[in-house]
Amino acid sequence: MNIINMQPLVVAAQGYDPEHLTLLARAMASWFVRLDNSYFDVDDLGHKRSRVDIEQTAMIRFREEYPEVPLTSALMSAVLKRTIHTRHTVADQTILPWNGRVICRPGDARRIIVERGVATINVWRAPAYRQLGIGEADQGVAGEFFDWFFSRAAEKEMFLNWLAWSLQNEGDKPNWAPFFYSARMGTGKSALGRILIRLFGEANAVTQNNIDKLTGRFNMTLLRSKLVVCEEVNLKPGSGDANTLKTYITEKFTAGEAKGKETERVEQRVCLVLTSNHLPFWIEPEDRRYYIVNVDHDGYARGPRGEEFAGLVGRLEAWGEDPANVARLYNALMARVLPEDFSAKTLNVDTHGTEIMRQVFGSGRATILDQLQELLDQRGVNALPEAKVVELVTGTLKANINTTKHLMSDLGWSKCAVKWGSVDYARQVWVRPGFIVSRGRVKGPDGYDEPLVKPEDDNFEIITV
Repeated sequence: MNIINMQPLVVAAQGYDPEHLTLLARAMASWFVRLDNSYFDVDDLGHKRSRVDIEQTAMIRFREEYPEVPLTSALMSAVLKRTIHTRHTVADQTILPWNGRVICRPGDARRIIVERGVATINVWRAPAYRQLGIGEADQGVAGEFFDWFFSRAAEKEMFLNWLAWSLQNEGDKPNWAPFFYSARMGTGKSALGRILIRLFGEANAVTQNNIDKLTGRFNMTLLRSKLVVCEEVNLKPGSGDANTLKTYITEKFTAGEAKGKETERVEQRVCLVLTSNHLPFWIEPEDRRYYIVNVDHDGYARGPRGEEFAGLVGRLEAWGEDPANVARLYNALMARVLPEDFSAKTLNVDTHGTEIMRQVFGSGRATILDQLQELLDQRGVNALPEAKVVELVTGTLKANINTTKHLMSDLGWSKCAVKWGSVDYARQVWVRPGFIVSRGRVKGPDGYDEPLVKPEDDNFEIITV
């Protein structure tokens, strides 16, 4: 006969309620796991505990969480025997061996997931506001904020569709990320991030500056989150971080590493949101992983309506501190009907692309070519260092260098290596068609012969070619 099935007959004679034994055994089994003769609290996996430690901890928690249960010595002895000392097959009443894995499985309320007889820890926690039983659906002050934050209705609807899908399908992940850009400070990007964190649950969300921690070596904490808000993102075109970010947006399985642990395969369900005060020219042309929105408006800090917008953000913060309000916003998003042309898996750039996306992606390549040619002609430039080309394309013309990196070749200019400044190495210079660079001078048709760098130009000192 199974040991557990015998317990009710035994405990009845010992004078305590067998239901109390089951209740406390299940609680204790949900609090701890064991590995290599040590015990771990599922809420604090970084510290080993002895058997005596967890027994003492359990007694205190029983008193705090189940004050109606009389904690007799006989009952406590039976609980410890069932959860620690007796081998049996009732998985939810024994402290299980832990396989060392920690996952984020949104929508699954179990902290301990049993797979093949061992425990896997689930770090996702249902936000407390979802347990309030609020039935009303209302965006409240958040709706006012959305109306102001998004200057264009289509962009607001697109984001709300993404947000609603991400909450309605919390166990899945979208394959593109909203990217909020504003040239000015104080437009509400951080305030939006705080709304999102409340919706997904503070225990399930992380805010970080740039993406260094996400793309760095020890990134496991972020990969085990449901929502990651990356603020002030500013990357270099073609950088390794930019390529790594693509993987986290689109792939459900990736590699992650925690301190003191080997790299492991991670099943991640991360929703990414990015913000910046820098135009993201590092995004490659027609990249379908980012929905870029310009959120500049006249309520920015020190703007003509700055005080009015600051007042709205203050009301939003106070409103968001009430879990019942967050619950109503959540209900509104869960009830939102998504349009047929919306997909969280594929971003249709042609249909849903924003004006700033077209600017960043450099869709008007022919126009950029004409503008660059006109600019070079106006300035009478016949030779131009590579760095100056990048400055003109990204700074003056506001184009994506990834899209336009072959512009000078398309204009017929040629590249050569030149030494200048107090350095021993050569750098690249673009030269207009029909011109050459020789011994620090630019030579061309009709006897044109000028120094490569004018004496008043502090950036250059010609040595030799």
